[in-house]
Amino acid sequence: MSRSLPRFALPFVALSLLAACGDSPETLLGKAQDSLAREDFDQARVEVASALQEDPGNAAMLEVLARAYLGLGDPDGAEGALRRLEQAGGTGSGLSVLKAEIALLRGRPAEALERLGTAEGEDAARVRAEANLALDRREAAIAAFEAGMEQGGGIRLAEAYARFRLQDGQFDAAEAIYRRMVARDAGAYETLVLAGDLAAARGQTDAAIAAFRKVVEAYPDRPAPRVALANQYDIKGDVDAATKAIETARKDLGATPEIEAMRIQLLSEKGEWEAIRTTLQAREAQLEPGSPLSLSYGEALLRLGHAEQARVIFQRASLALPGNPYSRLMLGIAQIETDNPGDAWETLRPLAMSPLAGPQAINAARQAADAVGAPEAAALAARLDPARLKAAQARIEDGARAMARQEWAKAVAIYQPMLSGAGDAEVLRRLALAHMHMGEVESAVGYADRAMAQAPDNPDCIYVAGLVRLEGGMQLEKARQLLRMAAKADPGNAAISRSLAKAKAAEG
Repeated sequence: MSRSLPRFALPFVALSLLAACGDSPETLLGKAQDSLAREDFDQARVEVASALQEDPGNAAMLEVLARAYLGLGDPDGAEGALRRLEQAGGTGSGLSVLKAEIALLRGRPAEALERLGTAEGEDAARVRAEANLALDRREAAIAAFEAGMEQGGGIRLAEAYARFRLQDGQFDAAEAIYRRMVARDAGAYETLVLAGDLAAARGQTDAAIAAFRKVVEAYPDRPAPRVALANQYDIKGDVDAATKAIETARKDLGATPEIEAMRIQLLSEKGEWEAIRTTLQAREAQLEPGSPLSLSYGEALLRLGHAEQARVIFQRASLALPGNPYSRLMLGIAQIETDNPGDAWETLRPLAMSPLAGPQAINAARQAADAVGAPEAAALAARLDPARLKAAQARIEDGARAMARQEWAKAVAIYQPMLSGAGDAEVLRRLALAHMHMGEVESAVGYADRAMAQAPDNPDCIYVAGLVRLEGGMQLEKARQLLRMAAKADPGNAAISRSLAKAKAAEG
């Protein structure tokens, strides 16, 4: 979760004047250093800027100003402060680290490493690790993280390392780093947020809600934890609580992009289609095909009777996201509504025949099958029997829960009986992941290859076929080839990008 500034802030000059009232430059510097330590970067910037009005060539103040700008993600501001610092006679390895972090913020990791040189310390270790990650040098990044942790493990370094482990699915390792963060500063924003993210990653929804509520109480001006809280309420199934949380965030902080995205998602779940259409209509041309906002807008149009317009949106989404079941379902329904039952049956058949299909997919496919006289119509109708449907959906939920909680043996016990014939691509994909985590590499590869055979254009299936080979340490060249294919098919997928980076690092 990224840091964010308060939406409603007084103008900078006004804040500077307020900060300066009655305080000496030395006092303001001390306050700015305290704010910097709390990672309240905007407040630190205001305080030290006020101090600099009285002492514009103070090197200590200029260094605080540069660090505040870096914390705010502003490389231009940081570079300006650094230039003034050098003119004031500032020297030392600290300048190298500042220059390296500016280069990293500008997307130039190789330059960041060059500027770091042999600089040591927690900040140097963090920048070195993040630069190596940006260059796909996984082992070098780990070495830098470990070196920084040995030197004391500051909050920013520890958070970056914990997130690296968390993204890799190494929950216990991330938890161990989190415990060190708690010991160092239990009330830090990063520490509190990581507690929520760890609980969420483990499927511990109530614990995640409690953690994110603490973040919101401690840092009410940050949108990200507000959205995370609403999302966890939504995962729990309490849409009213999620809506209340996001509407409160919207009232307090305004309609930031992340708050609006969550709001639209909740409106969709509640079926408030006219509100979605009204909100997004003016932005239709800017909505990226396959994006969550685009999909919500398409469904709103479909539900409001604009089926042809919705069909176009979902056709584009299905091309952008060939493995996305929701976009295929909505495309199939739109095709039914535009009197194209043959196209609808072709779209919906593979989705509905899956043992993981939900009632909406099954019913839509049944309508299309009836319209074209497909023999599968009777079997689909039978699956809609209330008792049979309830039992099937319970199994689906149990399987998803087992995967989320990393209960791999339980997941295998649930999904294995779902296989029949050539098998379903998604069931096979999940079995591949479960066997991979159980250390059964050959079984994992077998299931992954069967999944890819069933859905050769699905980026998720291609990805898992590469992932199980990579994690199992076998057929590494094949793993790299598959991961490159998956990354090309889904270039915005962070998990695929991380695994491809790991595979490239293993190449050397």
